[in-house]
Order: sequence, then structure tokens, then C-alpha cells
Amino acid sequence: MKDFKIYFDLGKIEYFDNNCLIQVYKFISFYDICEMVFPFHLPPDELITNVIFKEKIKSMLECYIDRLLYIFINPTIFTEKVNLQFYGSFFSYEFICCEVGNILKNKGVNCNLNFFEGEEYL
Repeated sequence: MKDFKIYFDLGKIEYFDNNCLIQVYKFISFYDICEMVFPFHLPPDELITNVIFKEKIKSMLECYIDRLLYIFINPTIFTEKVNLQFYGSFFSYEFICCEVGNILKNKGVNCNLNFFEGEEYL
């Protein structure tokens, strides 16, 4: 079983194969991307609200996931034996979970998806 733990808040991916850590990737966090789009500093909740209400969240998520998939993760290896586990405060919003799922589905990614806010399963 291959597991990719993707931490949106930290900008990190942990890749496990049969429960053994194989590799850790570091990249820019989704919060940092949001701060680039909105150059003023806001608390995280206000920043996300601003991004959602300005209707930029879908295009930002799609671009971010493209980068993750095609730079750090090889989506051609995906089967039902691959788990993508998304972690972060962003996933407290059901809308974002659905949007990430739709983006991956539209890209033809075939794997198991799980969303976590902190340590809790959503």
C-alpha cells in the first residue's frame, strides 16, 4: 500500500510504501500561495474567507494540486492501492474537500482520498 500524506498547512508530503517512510518533500504551503494572491497579512481564517469570497479558491487549488501531482507525485502509478491523505485546517471546509476531490477526479486520478483537519478524520 502506498500512502501520500499531503500537509497543506506545512507544505510537506510524506511518501510511505507498506508503512515505511520512503521520502519527504518540502514545498510552499497553500497559505503562502494565498498570501501571494492577497499581499496583505491576515489571520488564516480571514485569509481563507477572503480567497473563497473572491472566487479564486478553485483556480488556486487546481494550480496547487497540479504542481503537487506533476512535480512531487507521479499520478500514473495511482490505483486503488494508493492513498492520498490531505491534512490541514483548510479541510475543515467541506467545500474545499469536495473541490479537491473534483479536481483529482477530472484529472483521472484513481485512488483513495481522505481528508483530515489536524488529526481528525473528516
